[in-house]
Amino acid sequence: MAQEKALLFDLDGTLIRTETIAVPAFRQTFARLREAYGEAISVPSEVDVRGVFGKTLPEIWATLLPNADEAVRREADKWLLHYEREALATGKGELYPGVRETLERLRADGYRLFIVSNGGEAYVDAVCTHLGLAPYFDDFYSAGRFAARSKAELVARLLRDHGVRQGVMVGDRRSDVEAGHANGLKVIGCGYGYGTTGELKEADAVVERFDAIRDVLAQWAVEGAWAR
Repeated sequence: MAQEKALLFDLDGTLIRTETIAVPAFRQTFARLREAYGEAISVPSEVDVRGVFGKTLPEIWATLLPNADEAVRREADKWLLHYEREALATGKGELYPGVRETLERLRADGYRLFIVSNGGEAYVDAVCTHLGLAPYFDDFYSAGRFAARSKAELVARLLRDHGVRQGVMVGDRRSDVEAGHANGLKVIGCGYGYGTTGELKEADAVVERFDAIRDVLAQWAVEGAWAR
């Protein structure tokens, strides 16, 4: 029965269209940094910005601010969160099609639902609050909340804290696949997200729309192959 099983969802590129929040927030953040530090700050392209979706903040700034010192990166953290919250408060941010309805059905099916994200704690909380995701999930685990060094470590902590014995990781990046498999979970890759070619090649299944997740779970149940 599904009652003993949990589904662990990545956030960016899995549940939400991150670009609707993050692209303008990054643009405004870099405008602020340019005001403060001038041409020492290189403004990334939108392609570069999209390439860091789903990564931890240290990984993001290592890519987008490779020559900046820690003080500049902390300032970037502050401004990025400010503009992300501002975007959410003014109605920006979108879920992928079918997310809300599918989460409702999965809850009705008896699954325990969790979010596992490389994002900061305040960002994840703001997204879930403003986009109305909070009622669907048992808990939110973010890299920022637990100072996790990797998503695999974050997943391990969640499984231990909540006594989860069977679960499936759902996400769009290689880090989701690695985190799930490192903890003995099957992985459903989200091909519609931000992962580059090949990032999901080791996933146990790949879907091109969110509502197809239920079809994969149903098929695994029929085959008796739900567990990895």
